Amino acid sequence: MMKVKTSQAKIGQMLVQDVFSMTNQPIVNKNTVLNSEHLRVLTRFNIEEIDILHDSGFNANSIKENAATPAAKQEEKTSLQLKKEDISSFPSLYLQTVKRYKQLFTNWQSGSPLDMLEVRQAVLQVLEEGSNFPREILLLHHYATSADYIYHHAISVGILSTFLAKKLNYSNGDCIQIGLAGVLSDCGMAKVQPSILKKSGALSPAEFDEVKKHTIHGYNMLKKIPSIKEGVLLGVLQHHEREDGSGYPLKVQGSKLHPFSKILAVADVYLAMTAERPYRSKQSPFKVLEMMMKDQFGKFDHQVIRALLSGLSTFSTGSRVKLTNHEVAEIVFIEESQPTRPMVKLDSTGEFIALKTRNDLFIEELLS
Repeated sequence: MMKVKTSQAKIGQMLVQDVFSMTNQPIVNKNTVLNSEHLRVLTRFNIEEIDILHDSGFNANSIKENAATPAAKQEEKTSLQLKKEDISSFPSLYLQTVKRYKQLFTNWQSGSPLDMLEVRQAVLQVLEEGSNFPREILLLHHYATSADYIYHHAISVGILSTFLAKKLNYSNGDCIQIGLAGVLSDCGMAKVQPSILKKSGALSPAEFDEVKKHTIHGYNMLKKIPSIKEGVLLGVLQHHEREDGSGYPLKVQGSKLHPFSKILAVADVYLAMTAERPYRSKQSPFKVLEMMMKDQFGKFDHQVIRALLSGLSTFSTGSRVKLTNHEVAEIVFIEESQPTRPMVKLDSTGEFIALKTRNDLFIEELLS
């Protein structure tokens, strides 16, 4: 953690303390990855100093489209390996891993083949460490910025998929394979036109059809690798398929879906809906889970949904949340039958509210 003057803060750095002005609610929450709008707000409120995570910023200049020499390529490979002493916290490990994945993705866009050893070296530590920080996993959506969404999403899907696999009692080896499949689920996006990936508005039907090809592109990038496991290959190909056959690219139904792909499907949708996107703001994990539960019997494997609900329930009691009426509250009790509608205690009045009795009130955001 380090203190910096707001005027010297950079886009992509992450706050490690809530920033308050004249109210008891933060104007910017901790664990927020700063964008230009956050910096404008902080300046407008005359906030002179903020606490940021050391070395949490993205440096666009550090990404080379092509390494010119074998020596440069070797140096790049070495830089993808994380040193223990560089990692001071899980958010720091996560952000460093996102940076390394961005490097790899940029190389794939330039035509470099996908090297499984490089991928493993870049992400293995965060996959192994992730399950030790279950509360952090539930806050992954706080870290993503819309500009770097695709890189954050890949690492987040890898971490959450590993976590869900452990909840579902997969072996340690399979948990890592499922995590790797999660990280690589969108590797085929490197073969989609960059202008489509960078578009800030909603995609046209033709552009969306182009994006949907990323599952086939990813499969083709991976199928020639001798060491690749079938589950990873099918997980990447099928993570947008659905139990009822309504997904893509092949409209495969439940019994023909690989178990790895069913885990990836839940992690992918949950994280996509809770993250900030170029065309919409992030949504509450509780609201997203409620929407997914309504869909679960048709689209998602109910065991995987239950594992996600169980993870959210176990680690959310005691968490502070923001409600749709802008009140801040603490979760005091979660009912197993309605985990997305817990009992909360309002910060302002100390009043207890059972959200299951209030159709007009939802949890808008899980605060850190």
